[in-house]
Amino acid sequence: MLRFRPEGILGSMIFVLLGTGCSLFLSNVSSLAEDNSLAIQEKTSVGEDLTIQEKASKIFGEAIGNDNSGEVYTWGLTAKYTGPEKLFSGEGKFKNLFNFLQAIRWYDPKHYYQSIDSVKGEFAGEECIVCHRIQTPGIVNDWERSSHSKPAKTASMDLYMKVTCDKCHGNDHTKLKMPDYTVCAECHALQVDQHKNGGPGSHVHSFHLQVEEQAMIINTPAEELFGCAQCHGIAENRCDGCHTRHRFSSVEARKPETCGICHLGIEHYDYEVWLDSYHGRIYQAEGNEWNWNRSIKDWKKPVHEGQLPVPRTPTCAYCHMPEGNHDILNASTEFTYMGSSQVDRGAKKHEKKRNAWIKVCKNCHSSNFARDQLSAMDDIVNLNFAKVREAYNIIIDLYDEGILDPMPEGLAPDWQGHSIFSLLPEGETRVYNVSNIERLFFEMATYQITNVYKAAAHSSMENHSYSRGGAIPMHRKLIAIKAEASRLKRMARLEKAMDIEHVPFKFWSQGEYTDLLKGKNRKEGDVLPKSECLHNDQVDCLAD
Repeated sequence: MLRFRPEGILGSMIFVLLGTGCSLFLSNVSSLAEDNSLAIQEKTSVGEDLTIQEKASKIFGEAIGNDNSGEVYTWGLTAKYTGPEKLFSGEGKFKNLFNFLQAIRWYDPKHYYQSIDSVKGEFAGEECIVCHRIQTPGIVNDWERSSHSKPAKTASMDLYMKVTCDKCHGNDHTKLKMPDYTVCAECHALQVDQHKNGGPGSHVHSFHLQVEEQAMIINTPAEELFGCAQCHGIAENRCDGCHTRHRFSSVEARKPETCGICHLGIEHYDYEVWLDSYHGRIYQAEGNEWNWNRSIKDWKKPVHEGQLPVPRTPTCAYCHMPEGNHDILNASTEFTYMGSSQVDRGAKKHEKKRNAWIKVCKNCHSSNFARDQLSAMDDIVNLNFAKVREAYNIIIDLYDEGILDPMPEGLAPDWQGHSIFSLLPEGETRVYNVSNIERLFFEMATYQITNVYKAAAHSSMENHSYSRGGAIPMHRKLIAIKAEASRLKRMARLEKAMDIEHVPFKFWSQGEYTDLLKGKNRKEGDVLPKSECLHNDQVDCLAD
């Protein structure tokens, strides 16, 4: 085991070459705080293992301190993790197993937001505007440019004439509300009903089901969970993720950049692959000339002389929100966890949905062209799932042979407090606390196969073959899995020939970060009954 001796590095000056070619001058050990130095020497003298902070303190000559002290720590190595100052408990049946950062109150306001404003009094909307024109002028400017500040357009809005601040936030300044979609429903009942009627995979299930009952999330520290909670929370709980406050512009919501805020990145390259398609290229070339004030259902209507042209290529909203329908998945063939499960969308049982998609395409293409393109998508996806099965077959055999490195019992407990192989049904598919080969498979079967489907569905030729998660990157992942399997098998043969019993290294199951995983601290009774779940009954809870 590596131990540092006080007479070795102490007193010396070290230069560490950085990747950029720069050099980092490390201070002399005399800068160490005396209490740290004495404690380290005492530990070393009795043969105790040093913490990483203590090792780094000896190497870099820096004092150990808390990570929230405001001090600068080289690579963070001498800092001690303190954790968020304030955490909110999770929700639903697993609420005892995970937490949210305090900022969650803005993304799930119904369950978390509480006003902390100290200004007392009840104010009418016009009074709010007088003060906030000084305090938050950007909000007032946006509102004044919105439809909310104009006379009513619909019968339900006649109740208000103007949608002023108090209509959404209340008028008692010490009890201000942060609106969720139920507030919007008072005037926009149809759109909210469509949102609420969405099935599995739709926006209405993106937070309380797909975050709060997702095993990969439950076992994650609050700081890492927050990115998931932001996109998923605003998509389910609020309307201003697509038409942002306080303009609430329909024009903004119709443009693909808005969808691209969440629908991008390694796990779902929707926005990127669409931009790389002919549809996306036409939008980039001409989109600034189009009349975005026309509602989607009017894009097919004739354009008269002197009018701006309507969009001539499908955007996200045109295909996925036909006629402005706020049930985002109403046109979806089958829920497949973003494409990570296999289904032939061109099969006879899905003929009605396929014909509906062809009808969408027929606005610009012949039905024969559309059918051929969609059939090509089916074939491309089906072929690439053969790679997934080949990889899984290799890995499950390694598990059966007991030669994964490490096997599940050599890892930290999963979210259930168990040691179950992550790729079994009762396991927990996850991105961390797994062997290297399991992680490689996760990336292949969750990220890459999904993006093959998305690229093919959006006619993004380069991407379903070569680039973002396409067929060729899947080749590389399959080869990496085979190479790792070969290494494990060869190592197992060597150990058997030399009569070596391998014991998993402790770093797989413990460490400063690994010890934060929730499964290590799970107790009996932490999981509550299904009745505690906050989603509706259309979908099932995560099994415990």
